[in-house]
Amino acid sequence: MKKLGVLFMAFVISSLCFAQTASQNPEFDKVCQNIAAHKITKGNFSQIKMIKKISREIRSSGTFIVSVDDGVLWNTQKPFKSSMAITKSGIVQTAANGKKSVVSSGSNATFEQVSSLMTSLFNGDSSALNKNFGIEFIGSAKSWNVNLTPRDSSIRSVISVIEMAGSASIDTMILHEQTGDFTKYEFSNQTFPSALTEEEKSGFKG
Repeated sequence: MKKLGVLFMAFVISSLCFAQTASQNPEFDKVCQNIAAHKITKGNFSQIKMIKKISREIRSSGTFIVSVDDGVLWNTQKPFKSSMAITKSGIVQTAANGKKSVVSSGSNATFEQVSSLMTSLFNGDSSALNKNFGIEFIGSAKSWNVNLTPRDSSIRSVISVIEMAGSASIDTMILHEQTGDFTKYEFSNQTFPSALTEEEKSGFKG
């Protein structure tokens, strides 16, 4: 479930980062265009996972990279070091000791579907966001909130709705699960470099 949640979140972020003009709402289009203007976005994240059944919070934090050419990379630093890269072809996980494992998108039907959606966005198919989510947008390009409801039943069986808020970039995201659990992400210190370092590129490779 954790891997699926990260995958869905990566898809949504890539949707906004790579979409051009996808809706009938001019302000939402401006949000997409502002985020899509950057080929690379880097920053810090903090995550709170709420497990309703046992009333427990699990916290983690680290850094992230969204790259049009490479994919989405999550480097968790606390409580344990690890990384997960979601690329067009699958998932690359790196443990604290440097050992890598690769999951091909074709080995799991849900992963394959979401990976396919991500690929369409990497290729400039800006209609994918509206095709796959019902969109409820409030605000303006300077300060906005959006709720995304998955249209696909297999995605909706896991994620009921995704809440996002931001300004020039995505500041918060909450994934609500059908179980009542939710995961909240906060993003900060975002920068937009022109290229990745060699070390950063290696995180995307199996």
